[in-house]
Amino acid sequence: MKALNTRFSILFMALSTMAVAGYLYLNHETYKTLNGEIFSTHYQVTYQANHSLKLNPQDIQSAIEKELNRIDQIASSWKEDSEINRYFISQDKEHFPISDDLNYLLERSAEIKELTSGAFDIEHQVGKLDLSGIAKGYAVDRIANYLTDELGIESYLIDIGGEMRARGINPKGNTWNVGIFIPHNKNVIEPPKVTLNNTSIATTGEYFKGRHITDPKTDQAVSNSLISVSVIHPSTTTADALATALYVMGSEKGMAWAE
Repeated sequence: MKALNTRFSILFMALSTMAVAGYLYLNHETYKTLNGEIFSTHYQVTYQANHSLKLNPQDIQSAIEKELNRIDQIASSWKEDSEINRYFISQDKEHFPISDDLNYLLERSAEIKELTSGAFDIEHQVGKLDLSGIAKGYAVDRIANYLTDELGIESYLIDIGGEMRARGINPKGNTWNVGIFIPHNKNVIEPPKVTLNNTSIATTGEYFKGRHITDPKTDQAVSNSLISVSVIHPSTTTADALATALYVMGSEKGMAWAE
């Protein structure tokens, strides 16, 4: 755990998978909400439009989608011409013109693989490198950097398929509060909620796509008592990968690793 050099929290759920925001009070005139599709899922970005912001919501959404599509072209294992697939089939990887983005994703994946003793591994599937367990988190971080560093936006909530990052305050003036989605057929009165104070949450589970998560050590679909794992961490990239690794470990081994 010391190798992470930062603090994080974990929520093991036996009843849900995807963390979604409780978007309340969005009628505040200075807050804008953008919606779209990417990575075969939905994204939503809510931000406070300060007076010095020069771009309108349409321009900001255009820039966000341009960045998301750029990352998809780098990290998608389903696009034959994506950078990750071209890198994988290259006969001369040493001289492959790898982008900074892909280089970072590969290095971070290798670090988390070592940290989790192989519970997270992008190389376990035959015939490809699979960045699906880390790419959405990375995309969230990239959009957060765009909003903060380039636009100077101080308050926002970004959600890409359940991987979320929040900064500043919500439209009601409080720290962002998000809920862990509970399927309607589960006997739960109220879903758990977490407060995101300039940090991220990522959730991995089986509710929406069936048993799609593979144990790298067996190359078989994960089968345990968990339906989801949520990780809170300052980096959505790291939270995304750790949530996958901890789901693979299961509740007992995952909690032991976290402690």
